[in-house]
Amino acid sequence: MNKVVKETRYCKVLRQAKIRDNNVVYGIEKIFVKELNQEEIRFVYFKDTIMREEQLVARPLDLPEDDLIKLMEVSIKQNVFSKEFVGKLKDIISK
Repeated sequence: MNKVVKETRYCKVLRQAKIRDNNVVYGIEKIFVKELNQEEIRFVYFKDTIMREEQLVARPLDLPEDDLIKLMEVSIKQNVFSKEFVGKLKDIISK
């Protein structure tokens, strides 16, 4: 098994991708939720605060991969994402 990036009482962060934009950080993580005994994808939002750099804003969205696929499908059908975004996503997947 891969090295755990971080562990909390709630979960183990298995993989993580983050992008910093000034004093905020956006990311997507693959987590293992201990209480549910399942892996999930979590969209994360961190904000630099007086108390800590990259303070996590608690669980804006975590869900299993199958649910993420469903959400992405509905979002694409409902035109939540631009055609340019969907095209770029297709390019990434086809590589």
